[in-house]
Amino acid sequence: MDNTGNANQQENRQYNNRPGGYGYPCGEMRNGFATASLVLGICALLSMCTVFLPLPLGALSILFAILSKRQHRKLAPNAIAGLITSIISVVMGLAITIYSLVSAFSLLKPENRGYLNSVFEQTYGMDFDEYMENLYGEDFDDYFKQLEDMYR
Repeated sequence: MDNTGNANQQENRQYNNRPGGYGYPCGEMRNGFATASLVLGICALLSMCTVFLPLPLGALSILFAILSKRQHRKLAPNAIAGLITSIISVVMGLAITIYSLVSAFSLLKPENRGYLNSVFEQTYGMDFDEYMENLYGEDFDDYFKQLEDMYR
């Protein structure tokens, strides 16, 4: 019985001295930053419809991919995948944000107000001015006249 106990202790010491530790025969240590980079990169891609959420998620994913490369080691496959997905999501998020802002400001130009009013009339049964009055409870005619003067 004494010999069996010694053999088990030696085997446990052998497994505990490996990088995985805790008695599991593991070849490499897990890289938490690489996994976090992959998860955040995927979340950034999936949150593309929110317009603003892919930017911070993608930036954090890029940061975690960089942090996962410690002591001049190669990037882990999870970190590479996280880096690729985060770069795609940041570029697409910036493009969608810029396009949305340009479109919104171009619709407020005086030459595009007729189109905007017709779309709102079809959708809500009232033009844009009436919609804004109902939504905010105040008249925006002075504000839109200032915008018209600014574009002239």
